[in-house]
Amino acid sequence: MKKKLLIRKADAGDLSDLSAISKTTWDGDDYLENVSHAWVEEDGFFVGEVDGRVVACGKLSSMPGDVAWLEGLRVHTDFKGKGYGRALSDSILQTAVTKHKKGEFKAIEFSTYINNVESISMAEKQGFQVSEMFHVVSMENPSLPDTATKLRKVSPKTADFSIYPHHAPCGWKYIGHRNKGSVRWMKNNAGFWQAESGARFLAANRGQEISPLASSLNDMDGFISGIFVLAEKKRLDYLEVIVHDSHKEILALLLEHGFSYWENHGKANLPVYRFQEFGYH
Repeated sequence: MKKKLLIRKADAGDLSDLSAISKTTWDGDDYLENVSHAWVEEDGFFVGEVDGRVVACGKLSSMPGDVAWLEGLRVHTDFKGKGYGRALSDSILQTAVTKHKKGEFKAIEFSTYINNVESISMAEKQGFQVSEMFHVVSMENPSLPDTATKLRKVSPKTADFSIYPHHAPCGWKYIGHRNKGSVRWMKNNAGFWQAESGARFLAANRGQEISPLASSLNDMDGFISGIFVLAEKKRLDYLEVIVHDSHKEILALLLEHGFSYWENHGKANLPVYRFQEFGYH
């Protein structure tokens, strides 16, 4: 018999259960445990509880442009297949819809990996559709190139994001860069770097995922050299680069330098979904 799921706001007493959920997600290579301490102090972090144990969680975050961003939907592996994930997701989505009706949000969005078939199927049934596609390619143990560029830290500017039609990537979050406050949000959530040849790129604070900025399209070699130099500077043993589906030349160059897809070689693997009831604004 399926037991009732109690949905409530997360608190500090849930951290142990949240850690257990994180360890069963993506073979333990999950970010939830790293952010849950901060999330329980914020509004919009919800958990699903069964018999006093937290078995699921999800986060409703506010992004510039009055966008509700859904993230961190997780269900402990021992409790999957019981409908708990869908119940929690429906509840969080309804919270966002209610806030939309009050004028707090204009859109509801999220992103996920293309092979997260359960979440994608659930989201499409709820009324989400793909609005934009990105690629993530990765490399283990990146090494410094023979012709290393010099890097300096810079401040972001609006023109940096002009290569992105709608969303600019910042790790696995995607922000509508034409909205008021977007550049400030980016500055708080990423480091911005410029190679001596002029290529600029960002590295997300949370996971160090890297993405090109506008000048990288005109200086792709500088961009490639720069990301390897940053990896050396920060002693990173793993790199992910997230690139818009339209930037095929940068993708090709990354692959030439040893980056690869986890699977589905050459295909966009990071969709951004938008709740279609509200449309675009």
